[in-house]
Amino acid sequence: MSNNFFYEDGQGKIVDEEGNEAMDIEENIDPYNLGTLMTLTQYRSCRDRFPTEPTEELDTRMEEASEELVTETAKGRKYTVYTDKHKAVFWYFNRVKLWKAAPAARKAQVETNKVNRKQQQLQEEHKQHLIEFFDEYPQATRQNAVDSLTESFQNFNLKTTSVGNFILHECNLTVKRVTLHPLSRNSSHNLEKRYDWVKKYINTDMTYLQNCVFVDETGFNINMRQPYACSISGMPAIVETPTTRAISHTILGAISANDIIAIEIREPMKSKKLKVHGSKKRNQPQVKKSHKGTVTGHYIKFISKTLDEMDKFPEMSNYYIIMDNALIHTSHDITRMIETRGYRALYLPPYSPELNPIENF
Repeated sequence: MSNNFFYEDGQGKIVDEEGNEAMDIEENIDPYNLGTLMTLTQYRSCRDRFPTEPTEELDTRMEEASEELVTETAKGRKYTVYTDKHKAVFWYFNRVKLWKAAPAARKAQVETNKVNRKQQQLQEEHKQHLIEFFDEYPQATRQNAVDSLTESFQNFNLKTTSVGNFILHECNLTVKRVTLHPLSRNSSHNLEKRYDWVKKYINTDMTYLQNCVFVDETGFNINMRQPYACSISGMPAIVETPTTRAISHTILGAISANDIIAIEIREPMKSKKLKVHGSKKRNQPQVKKSHKGTVTGHYIKFISKTLDEMDKFPEMSNYYIIMDNALIHTSHDITRMIETRGYRALYLPPYSPELNPIENF
């Protein structure tokens, strides 16, 4: 660590030991500094400590547990309080295997209440109608759905509560935050580009599950909150945040089907000040105005660090680096760096986040 000493020269100027003015001294600051959050080496080290249980073995264990429960029930043993075995079997088939509640309950020998259950008034034809209705009008309300059913089906007289439950549990339609898509995303021109891209690479050696690394970045700040909240009817839902204007940070990530390759964070540069005699502070002169956002320089540095990590694993040689066609990704320097390091750069067609798995988290 080097120390700089500053003095007042008697004429009101602050100078160093060589007579240079403090305002003329520049600190060596990396404008594209990135902080490491996770590397492939760290990820594999953590993953190996907690090996995942094979699905086949877990299937066998749960089937055996289910058979044991069937045997116990056949012997006349009835349960009013269910054991951990009942709960584990039900949870596995309902949440892991994604069975419906009733068959999962039967597998776990958990009784389902069918007493005085009325005949279901909403049938498959109503389900299909609702799915098509919300596909065409995704921002429609439950009342809109009831009105549509009333117009389309004779003698239909169910209320919004019953229809709402049917929409949720049978149609599997839920209310969620709107994701806005530009009209050009699914224009005929971009659809054709997407089709041509898939057609071009589907018969090559590129395999998403075996030899591809997916790269992207996303921003966040301290004020980010869930978009929904509860409040008294007629009153706004207020959530307090530390500040009305927050500094944004950017996470840059690279993953494969099996691994986290690299996760880096770009933090905004802070204004540097030099402490001088008399507790005075002077701003360091800015030779060039710095960019506040993530630019090509940050991305080049991230790709370089990602490739450094991949170089440690020979089996990743010649992998594809999959990126969207954002301006900061398409620099010739990035493509050249990737290819000279023994990898292959591949850019997605415009408006195609569905082709980049890292964008779907």
